[in-house]
Amino acid sequence: MKIIESILQQMPGISQPQKKFLITLFSTILLVYGKVNFTNLSRYSCLSEKTYRRHFLKNFKFPQFNQDFLEKALNPEHTVIAVIDCSFLRKSGKKTDGKAYFYNGVAGKSEEGLEISVISIVEIETRLSYSLSVQQTPSRPQIKPAKKLPHKPKNCCQEKLAKNLTLKVQSLTSQELMTMHNI
Repeated sequence: MKIIESILQQMPGISQPQKKFLITLFSTILLVYGKVNFTNLSRYSCLSEKTYRRHFLKNFKFPQFNQDFLEKALNPEHTVIAVIDCSFLRKSGKKTDGKAYFYNGVAGKSEEGLEISVISIVEIETRLSYSLSVQQTPSRPQIKPAKKLPHKPKNCCQEKLAKNLTLKVQSLTSQELMTMHNI
């Protein structure tokens, strides 16, 4: 925890209560058995569920924190590379924000759920990956098909012209159509 405390001291714009909260959060995450949610975090620490909710509404630069942490934690003699990977999370329900159809590599097809994009640093010699940033892939807005309006010609002359043109196009052979389009 000493590395975390030193990084938080160096990061600008973080208040003392937020630093204390983050140290408690990181140590509690290591202790929690089961899902890491506000209820379980409050069971394993001295903070209430409401305190966790309140602090998670505050802005914190996790990518910057992760980068500073890795600069101190990684061996400078090892070779590192940056990687990007997308992961699929199966979700059901009607109110899950961002739920859409994404490619699921395990199933080999698109399925309904969530997708996250992860940027990581991989240490080649140890084959360990360290996440720098995780972002949820936004879903594309669903486009509803436009309603077809009934097509009504303005007058009877236009209607006759449309019928004659349709008949002429239908009576053309494929060879005639190709010569019309210079194919």
